[in-house]
Amino acid sequence: MMNILEMITMNKLKQIRKIRGLTQRNLADYTHISIKTLQAYEQGTRDIRKASIDNINKICDVLNCTEKDLLY
Repeated sequence: MMNILEMITMNKLKQIRKIRGLTQRNLADYTHISIKTLQAYEQGTRDIRKASIDNINKICDVLNCTEKDLLY
């Protein structure tokens, strides 16, 4: 079972992505991260807080947010 922090962080990625007007496909194309990986981060089947720093930086660059915005 997922804890509340995991639920909040997975929803933050989706919320920020939608605020920026991007689809999962757009984000995958811009970051060169597979759509399956991004879907797993959003659905909580993969913990985004354990993602590589490279992936976190790519996502933050495209979404124009900080790591803190995305992860906490």
